[in-house]
Amino acid sequence: MTRIEFRLIVAGTMLIGTTYGLARFAYGLFLPGMRDDVGLSPALAGVIGSGAYVGYCLAIVLSALLVERFGQRRIAVAAALIAAAGMAGVALSTQPLWLAGTILLAGTSTGLASPPMAQAVSRAITAPRQGRANTVINAGTSLGVAVSGPVAFIATGQWRLAYAAFAIAALLNALLLLISMPRAGTHDAASTDSHQDADRPGGLWRPRVLTLVVAAAGMGTASAAFWTFSSDVVITLGHFEQATANIVWILIGVAGLAGGAAGDLIARFGLNVVHRGSLAAMAGALGLLVLSPSNLAAVLVAAALFGAAYIMLTGVYLVWGIRLYADRPVIGLGLPFLMIVVGQIVGSPLAGYLIGSRGYLVCFIAFALIAVATALIGYRTAERAALQPASTSP
Repeated sequence: MTRIEFRLIVAGTMLIGTTYGLARFAYGLFLPGMRDDVGLSPALAGVIGSGAYVGYCLAIVLSALLVERFGQRRIAVAAALIAAAGMAGVALSTQPLWLAGTILLAGTSTGLASPPMAQAVSRAITAPRQGRANTVINAGTSLGVAVSGPVAFIATGQWRLAYAAFAIAALLNALLLLISMPRAGTHDAASTDSHQDADRPGGLWRPRVLTLVVAAAGMGTASAAFWTFSSDVVITLGHFEQATANIVWILIGVAGLAGGAAGDLIARFGLNVVHRGSLAAMAGALGLLVLSPSNLAAVLVAAALFGAAYIMLTGVYLVWGIRLYADRPVIGLGLPFLMIVVGQIVGSPLAGYLIGSRGYLVCFIAFALIAVATALIGYRTAERAALQPASTSP
């Protein structure tokens, strides 16, 4: 690995950690304190949680055009700056409407962050190492989640102070990206042979792309309950302190680092096997958490299962999408990630509604069944969908 490649991977991993792990998912960790300070019902908390996902969708739809026009470097830096502004706004929130708006703003940073990193990897890293580089950068989400837990300990329940610290971290990341990201038009190390169709990219429709879309949306829906309400389950049903919820959150992040191996596992066992196994683990995590909320060992196992499964699955969809769109890596990453978030937009308020009307048990079991159903979809069709583009020109 060259020095340029190493710096790009480090800066990209930090960007994904800052935007996804802090700007988007840390909301679930600090939700119990926010509910008390700002005055949120479960249903309203779910709607606000979906705001980060709405922001993501708005941004990622435009991101491909922005990267092509302004270059991956500028858009990556902009993502870090928007994350900083959104999280600073969260720290200053005193009303539900203001909190919803700033969560929405912070969420847009995630949509801007991923496509420029996929483009940068395709241009600056040689083709044989791109799968590993993409999944390592993608695992940055877990790094951000893992970091947010210790910050919650240090802040001792002061979620405003934590978000202020996150905003400063995003500003530092913007500086690192400015130094490390390749400029537009750079083709440093990437093999020109691997981009032989780059000047004449194919259309958006590809064989079996619908299977990818449905699978990614299903996983996103299933994951929303855990991301938004797992800390609530630990505290409300399990009767643990916030410190325990912080430990659970750290474990989600640390376990998720295993997702960096998604590229290697797919190469060894096949995309379909990794996809199905990870969804089964996610379903198990959802069920275990709500069935044994007062058993600390069970809660920790559920956190580890969910963290590893979620990041592994995002790596699966990343590899799957880029195989389908080898000539358009920004679309290859953007389409499945967009569908994951569409699922989370639906899932977060649905989870809040089910908790408010039926309770935590019904909610989490229902979402576990969604994960199981998604695994069945992948089992029947995902393997051929992933392998076909590798043998035919899109």
